[in-house]
Amino acid sequence: MPSNNFHKKGPVGCLLIHGFTGSPSEWLDLGEVLVEQNFTVSIPTLPGHATHSADLFNYTWRDWFNCVKEAYEELNKVCDEVFVCGLSTGGTLALNLAAHRSVQGIVALSTAIKFPTWQTTAIKFLKRVKKYRYKRNGEDVRDTSVKSKLASYQKYPLYAAEQFFQLLDHVRGDLPEITQPILIMHAKNDHSVAFSNSTIIFDEIGSTEKWKIDLEESYHIITVDVEKERVRQEMLNFIKTQSRILQRKPAKKATKPAKRKIS
Repeated sequence: MPSNNFHKKGPVGCLLIHGFTGSPSEWLDLGEVLVEQNFTVSIPTLPGHATHSADLFNYTWRDWFNCVKEAYEELNKVCDEVFVCGLSTGGTLALNLAAHRSVQGIVALSTAIKFPTWQTTAIKFLKRVKKYRYKRNGEDVRDTSVKSKLASYQKYPLYAAEQFFQLLDHVRGDLPEITQPILIMHAKNDHSVAFSNSTIIFDEIGSTEKWKIDLEESYHIITVDVEKERVRQEMLNFIKTQSRILQRKPAKKATKPAKRKIS
């Protein structure tokens, strides 16, 4: 991928959004695969990320979303249709984009939508007495060989965690209004974002064309973990089958098949 993580290829665009405290490194390998398949790819760096952890004090979740909107507009200028794909908080931002912009489909990986009330309440008080929270074991991946390749923060401001929780509250209320086709993938052994989040999204989103894939072996960062090949293949299959251009479908309202769940 080029240094700015934007690669112009074919008329179908893919916007890939990384997670909280993460970086585009979570998506670079999969982005290369998409480029090889002739997709135009954008992997923006969210404000406050890929610099130093204190930089997160300078931004709110709305700044993260503005960055996503700008990346979408850039893609939309050169592509005939755009798919938005997000990992973890990137998935939450992808859902928010789909609620406010025209996208062809959504891929939500390890996506957060709800944390326990005690956690969201505790942050409000803890941030008054301490600035940072440290990650105990680094990045949540089963394949430990990839940890050193992920340019993620090992600590983060509690202020930024509160912004993250505010984003979740905002997006969950919009789920019934989101109607684009969606592919949801989540690992049962995710230690960072509870697996139950995938069920909440599947049940509450307004989409009728929706697929949910449960991963058995991976942890949180499924784009680079032990089942990454399956993640890549399922993403490609979803994008290719939902693309009007690649299927040579005329522009029309999508038919609404019954729900189905893939495990």
